[in-house]
Amino acid sequence: MAKKRKSQVQQPQDDSKVFMQRLQKNLEFFKKRRPEIYRLLASMELQRVELVVTPGKDDVDMMANGKSCYHGLAREYSLEEVERVLSENPESKRIRTFSPPWVASYQKENFADQILRNIVEKSPVKPSNFKGYIRGNVFPSMVFLGCGLGYHIDALTKKASIINGIIIEREPEKFAVSLYTVDWEEICSRFSRKGFSLTFAVGKADQPEQIRRLVSQYMNRDVPFYPFFSTYYNHLADVDLAKAVMENAKDLAVVAANWSNYDNELMRLSNTAHNIRRGGRYLPRPDSLVQSKPLVVVGSGPSLDKRVEILKKVRDQVVVVSAGTALRPLLAHGVKPDYHVELDPSYLIYQLLSDVGGDKIRDIPLLAVNEVNPFVPTLFDKVFYYFKADNTQPALLGLSHQSFANCNPTVTNAALSIGYSLGFRTIYLFGTDYGFEDADKDHSSKSVYGDDTDSAIAQEIQKRVQSVVNKRRVFKTPSVDGGTVLTRNDYYSAKRSVEELIYRLKTSGAPPEIFNCADGALIEGASWLQEHEFLDRFVECNTDTFFDALQTFESLSKSLDTSTFDTALVEVQKDLERESWHFTKMIKTARLKGRRDLCTLVNDFREQQSSVRPLRGKREVSGAQLMTHQLLKGSLQHFLYVGICHGMACEDGEDLERFMGVWEKGFLEFLATVPTHYARVMIEQRILEGDPWARRFIGDRDPEFLGKEGFVGVKQD
Repeated sequence: MAKKRKSQVQQPQDDSKVFMQRLQKNLEFFKKRRPEIYRLLASMELQRVELVVTPGKDDVDMMANGKSCYHGLAREYSLEEVERVLSENPESKRIRTFSPPWVASYQKENFADQILRNIVEKSPVKPSNFKGYIRGNVFPSMVFLGCGLGYHIDALTKKASIINGIIIEREPEKFAVSLYTVDWEEICSRFSRKGFSLTFAVGKADQPEQIRRLVSQYMNRDVPFYPFFSTYYNHLADVDLAKAVMENAKDLAVVAANWSNYDNELMRLSNTAHNIRRGGRYLPRPDSLVQSKPLVVVGSGPSLDKRVEILKKVRDQVVVVSAGTALRPLLAHGVKPDYHVELDPSYLIYQLLSDVGGDKIRDIPLLAVNEVNPFVPTLFDKVFYYFKADNTQPALLGLSHQSFANCNPTVTNAALSIGYSLGFRTIYLFGTDYGFEDADKDHSSKSVYGDDTDSAIAQEIQKRVQSVVNKRRVFKTPSVDGGTVLTRNDYYSAKRSVEELIYRLKTSGAPPEIFNCADGALIEGASWLQEHEFLDRFVECNTDTFFDALQTFESLSKSLDTSTFDTALVEVQKDLERESWHFTKMIKTARLKGRRDLCTLVNDFREQQSSVRPLRGKREVSGAQLMTHQLLKGSLQHFLYVGICHGMACEDGEDLERFMGVWEKGFLEFLATVPTHYARVMIEQRILEGDPWARRFIGDRDPEFLGKEGFVGVKQD
């Protein structure tokens, strides 16, 4: 740490030497083992927090913002607090957070879901008898809300066995002062055993939104330990931090049920292979472009029907991009976009666009994600692909540096992110409601999901989608006008993602102005404009500025190398075989006799899946490794999720042992099947028109799936 004031450590000379030695030891440890923490501490100037040592007393205090935190008894206070936490959380106490996944979560017809469904069906834990999780003689996950001087963390980690520890400190100066008082190397050493882990979530966060970002940035990687098995230790009663952690836990419980899976990722890769083999061109992320016209990003929310009239009044003064299902209502209202963006890989998108009419859309430039359904590009004359940074497919072609960040999870995110990269610095959002006043009207009336659309395909799609939507929980969220609107988990997650993207763009070197012109949910970071406020901004606008989407895309686009991609697909198969063998060995050599064994195995898996490391003898991670990781990660998460949730909920040791046997057998079956399954789909180079993978909706039956008979080309026991 730099620039320490004299008042930061007040103590006699002899004590000062001890504290300073501990500080240096801790800094050296973090520099070597946790460099991200060291970088935070090394340049820190302490201004709000100080350690106070009173001569003649064997205890210390911490002053924060001019107030005493411990009244001179930091060590004594912390040790008593630890005893209280242990007494309030005996081994017999159930962890009551979120329920395990049940059979209904795994109904898709693919081999991963089939295996997971079989495991859950054989589990002794049912909705009728689930009473919470039994932790046994370990804490599966301990979340320390606040670091303080670290005495409580040191004491508890000595007294209790904690598998997954998480330390959250939203005032980095407090963490910095703890370097004088506790030995962090010793604390971390208690988590150095195989299957144990310690996460540091340390960062400056004063406002609720900042605290939420801090929590989600670091703690989301600890799922499923957090939030399913977390015990919360709130040191010094930080109410705002506790609130953010619990809100994030609720979000994660939803996210866990919607992880991706192997067959979904394989469909995306198969789509990319078809698109590249058909000679596609791609748009690299441009640098230093500046556009003088404003950009209007259009979604298909219900408020578009009313707001589109003011958009028509300024049509010549703006660039309009339609995002996904917004294309139909825009055209129905007489607004032709400058270009159209697609993100979804499903065959559904081809059906939706076909229903709009080829004569209406053919001359609109299409900017589609590389993994878009390969039939979609056949509907447009000019097609350009883009790669997402939150996807490992560009790594297979060495294009990671040319991909676009923050495109997931909705096409609105993609249109906003790409628009910013194209140089637009004034952006208006239309139809981005993320909510609805009427549960029966959650889209524009002229979208494929609206009541003014009556084509046969639209009715079929509405019926198909509605059965899924009806199962989603509806709840309230703040609206743009100060009231509330209804929303669903998928809309709410998309809203949060757009807010995160807006935050990142506004904290960049060239922050944009982003305005919300939809009448739905409040979007943090995007100022809401009423109709007259929007029109007022165009009273004195320059109408002579020009932007031609097709000309811009053609001048920037580059061709794709088919042979490089095909070679990379073979490398992925080899890496799948290696990874499957590695994980199989992990399971077969693991000791599985109780809850502690289950926790350490699952946490070891989780830790290994949290990052990809270079192979032995290699300096860098290959594109094939990254693609393998993406293919497997979602399904592996589901196996870990099912295994630990049902295992920790078993009522006795015999039930637990039997369940772990079923889980282990199913997990090994999945790993044994993956390489052969991949080779059949990706290496055979099927013709587009005859490839059933190119006609799949997300969640459709795996074309290789034969039900109880197994899979085409996969030998069964």
